[in-house]
Amino acid sequence: MTALLALTMRELKKWYRRRIAIIFTFITPLFWLALFGKSMNLYNLLQIPSNVPPEFIQYIQEAIDQIIISAFGTKDYFTFLATGMFSVFILFSSMFSGMSLIFDRRLGYLSRLLVSPIKRESIFLSRVISNIIRSLLQFTALFLIALALGLNIGPQFSITHLIALYITLALLALAFSNIFIILSLKIEEHDTAIAITNLLNLPLMFASNSIFPKNQMPDWLQTIAEINPLTHSNIIVRKLVIGSSLNIPLNSFLYLGIITILTTILGVLLSRKLLQYL
Repeated sequence: MTALLALTMRELKKWYRRRIAIIFTFITPLFWLALFGKSMNLYNLLQIPSNVPPEFIQYIQEAIDQIIISAFGTKDYFTFLATGMFSVFILFSSMFSGMSLIFDRRLGYLSRLLVSPIKRESIFLSRVISNIIRSLLQFTALFLIALALGLNIGPQFSITHLIALYITLALLALAFSNIFIILSLKIEEHDTAIAITNLLNLPLMFASNSIFPKNQMPDWLQTIAEINPLTHSNIIVRKLVIGSSLNIPLNSFLYLGIITILTTILGVLLSRKLLQYL
């Protein structure tokens, strides 16, 4: 535990000292929500034509409202998108969680760790834990930005819902951190790691319900979205934020939990094996 704590603090200090990177970490969500989120106003696309008789306007408007609500769970597409972006930015934050391992290998610091009397999984888990902390800090900023831009939360949203929200996103950050750090255990070139993460990030985002509802996708894409952790995280997040219900979808929560446990076990086992022969 001492080694794990020391290595985790080292990772956090490295992140804290990169002030410019931290600034851009919190500015990027602002651009996504303010520019993309506000420009994609799907509700305004369904405006009633001016030549419709006045006696029919109310009925048509109610029909439009029902169509939007049945598709997105809310009349405000920005709220639907913002709640999806919470999980997407956890993914973005986790993508480069393994880069520090690659740079430590190239700079020789990893070799020093490998000759010290510490457990190999401490090297792996320290990077996972530090990324979870960074991801949740970024989510906090993103949540406040979304509120300022008009995120509509449910009337019963409380501190309990917020805690459940943090737990859900922490599980997602843990799963993705495990995956991307596992990929970095044997990679020696940072260009290769960047190419892999760029190959995975957009398919993971678009093959989920982060931007559009899953039921609007083709059948083959719905099948892919069903096994995407982002999809299950978004289901829980929207239930908590928009629905303000603590009746968390059990299947989605169990799926995230299983993915987290399996990737953590795999990461620990592979770190014990692969970090022995560098």
